[in-house]
Amino acid sequence: MITKNKLVKPVAKPKINVITLGCSKNTYDSEVLMGQLRGNNLSVEHESNNIGKDDIIVINTCGFIDNAKQESIDTILQYSQLKDEGKVGKVIVTGCLSERYKPELESEITNIDAFFGTNDLQNILH
Repeated sequence: MITKNKLVKPVAKPKINVITLGCSKNTYDSEVLMGQLRGNNLSVEHESNNIGKDDIIVINTCGFIDNAKQESIDTILQYSQLKDEGKVGKVIVTGCLSERYKPELESEITNIDAFFGTNDLQNILH
């Protein structure tokens, strides 16, 4: 019995798009996080406009300066809406805003997949 060989397309891994808001400390934290993710053979981009429906968005927020807090909230809401529309896969929030206001954020923006504080970045991999 002869069977035809079928080519199986490899399943594309979702890419992770890291959005950095706020101070230079957040820039550093995002760079460390992206290095860890790449070290685990994940596809990572920084602040890419090229996002897909299966992509994971990680928003590194600021929770101290009023303008930066508002920018962080606006960005979370923007990606929350994209998730509701099926245009991104997961949305993860980290950083100072998430550290300081996690209970409030979880109760107000319920479709976010995870909230991590500033000391929890390593847990994003799990």
